[in-house]
Amino acid sequence: MRVVSHRLVHEDGNPVRFERTPNQSGLITPRFLVIHYTAGRSLEGAVAWLADKQSKASAHLVIGRDGEIVQMVRFDRKAWHAGRSGWDGLDGLNAWSIGIELDNAGELSRTEGGAWRAWFGETYKSEEVLQARHRHDPSDASASGWHVFTAEQLDTLTKAAFALHARYGFEAVLGHDDIAPGRKRDPGPAFPMDALRARLFGRADEKAAPVGAKYVCSGRRVSKRRTHAEESS
Repeated sequence: MRVVSHRLVHEDGNPVRFERTPNQSGLITPRFLVIHYTAGRSLEGAVAWLADKQSKASAHLVIGRDGEIVQMVRFDRKAWHAGRSGWDGLDGLNAWSIGIELDNAGELSRTEGGAWRAWFGETYKSEEVLQARHRHDPSDASASGWHVFTAEQLDTLTKAAFALHARYGFEAVLGHDDIAPGRKRDPGPAFPMDALRARLFGRADEKAAPVGAKYVCSGRRVSKRRTHAEESS
């Protein structure tokens, strides 16, 4: 993949599917890549929601569980994915970042029968779930269930991230839970954030890590973080 005129293009030169959302605003200079999960049922459901003016939310890219990718906002324009957020003294990360949403049910709760259930009622098999405590939870908190990401999804994300980094030169890859701690919990412990950072910032020989794998990032990272109120979009 590569970026041409702020649009993502496949290896064959064809642009990825584009579904324009009205939920966008002025020009930006991207400095960060921010990863989210949709906490929804499907790619098409997420795209429809983010294209709805009433949702007042959007992202630059949405990636399905089969690896399909949809662009909704040009990379030089502000998508409404971060909300109230901050990083390294900057307020409102919408103005400084490209946001990618991954189709994923998110945090799950255990039913009395032992199944794992999403907030919207769908249940998931144990092999689709990672039990873990979020890093922002107290040390004595119980582990939650987290919907795992697929290999196809992570492969597409990695390719897109490399293309975006080659064009915009990100300072860091962040989770929504990094820039809005206490308010947001995505992409959560099932997402291999360390592996993505390692590949993007200096360990290009690493393959996409399996869910739950731990890597140490050898590249440049921004370590100072703060949360601020964001300016109106």
